[in-house]
Amino acid sequence: MLSHTVNAIMTTNNPGLKTLAIGWVATLSILMLATRGTHFADVTSLPEASWMIFMVAGLFLPAWSFAWFMSLAVGIDAYAFKFGGVPGTCLSVAYAMLIPAYFSMWVAGRLAKHYFNGLFSGFAMFFGFAMVGTLICELISSGSYYLWSGNFEPTVAEFFNRELQYTPAVLASSAYWSVAFIGTTALHRIYQQTKSRKILSKEV
Repeated sequence: MLSHTVNAIMTTNNPGLKTLAIGWVATLSILMLATRGTHFADVTSLPEASWMIFMVAGLFLPAWSFAWFMSLAVGIDAYAFKFGGVPGTCLSVAYAMLIPAYFSMWVAGRLAKHYFNGLFSGFAMFFGFAMVGTLICELISSGSYYLWSGNFEPTVAEFFNRELQYTPAVLASSAYWSVAFIGTTALHRIYQQTKSRKILSKEV
């Protein structure tokens, strides 16, 4: 049932499901604004959610959602560079590699869609795809910054050590938001099932 709903959101002309898709876009956009970088995240004290936002967009939303969230992320970063005190060393030719990095998370969501059935097995597959997508995203984003930002003298040993240092944090962030998303989805599914049973009992 849940996988059918996901497919319907992505392809339907139904006004109700279009409203649901817009609701997802609005919710995820607010979450990105609240957690991306330090300019707003210091207020919310929430882990960075951008990577998982791309995955959930790949799971639930049409293809144009990638362009929307990529544009939003760039806009937030531009604000941070201009007004938020983020150092210019973060902006280099390597910044463009965030496109394939985030796309890997979006694709992970697309692949997880086929298994996302609202059951434990589907949630476990979603979590697994999230972790694999996070590893790929980390390798692309950190690797490109390390190689092309001009701030390092690249060596294999140093890159390996940097990955050992930073990868656990991004995996923990993705795990946090994966569990939050799975928990919210499971509660919504229970609510819908309870609501359906009440309706059926009234009809009997």
